[in-house]
Amino acid sequence: MKSELIPGDPDLKSEGSKSGNDDVEHCEGKEANTCCDTCQASGIGPNEQEVMAKTGARPILSAEIKAEIIEYVQAFAVAIVIAAFIITFIAQSFVVEGSSMEPSLHNRERLLVNKLVYRLRKPERGEIVVFRYPANPKRRFIKRVIGVPGDEVEVRDGFVILNGIALNEDYTMDLTYGYFGPKTVPNGHYFVLGDNRNNSDDSRYPDVGFVPIANIVGKASLIWWPPGRICLIRNPEAHLVKP
Repeated sequence: MKSELIPGDPDLKSEGSKSGNDDVEHCEGKEANTCCDTCQASGIGPNEQEVMAKTGARPILSAEIKAEIIEYVQAFAVAIVIAAFIITFIAQSFVVEGSSMEPSLHNRERLLVNKLVYRLRKPERGEIVVFRYPANPKRRFIKRVIGVPGDEVEVRDGFVILNGIALNEDYTMDLTYGYFGPKTVPNGHYFVLGDNRNNSDDSRYPDVGFVPIANIVGKASLIWWPPGRICLIRNPEAHLVKP
C-alpha cells in the first residue's frame, strides 16, 4: 500500500522525502560551514540561496551610489585643501582675548586677519596687527603699530613721542603712563602698543620688545562678530601727529 503524508503530523514523511542532510549536500564543493552558517543566519533556505546565486543578488550599494559617494569625498578633500590654503596664505579668523585693545576692540570679538597684505608690503603706523608672542610663539597677541624701522620712540609725561613729536592718539583708553626710551626701532622690527595703554603687555616690556617682521601674522581688517559690531578696521594714521 502506498504511504501518504498525513497533514498535521510532523513526525511522518513520505517515502520520497530526503534525509536531513540537504544543507550539507547543497554546500558540497564550497566552504560548507560558511555557506550553511550564512543560510541559517539569514533565514534563507538553501534553495533560495541557490536561486539568488544564479540570478545574481542585488549589491548593497549600486554603482551610481558608489560614484556619488566618491564624488562627495573628492569635493570634501578639495574643500579642505582650499581652506588650508586660505588660512595659511590669505586670511584667518581670530578671537580677541582680554581688554588690551579697548576701546577699539573688545574681549571675545572675532576678527578677519589679512595674511596676504604683508607679503606685498610692510606694516604701516597705526595698523592693528596680530603677531606671535616672542616669549611663546604658540600664543597670538594683537596690538597697534606705533613705530616702524628707523623710528625713535619714547614714552613720557603721559604721551608717546615719535621722532621727537608727541602723538595725538584719540583711539586710546587713557594717557600712556610710565617711561620708555628713547630707543630706535631696529631694522626688520616694529614697536607696538595696546590701545588700553595701562592694561597692555606690549613693546614697552622685555617679554615683547620690538616685534620682528617674521612674527607678524597679518593685519586685522574686519570685525565680523558680534553682528552689531561688524565693520572694517580703519587705520587712524592721519590722527597720529599733533598739528
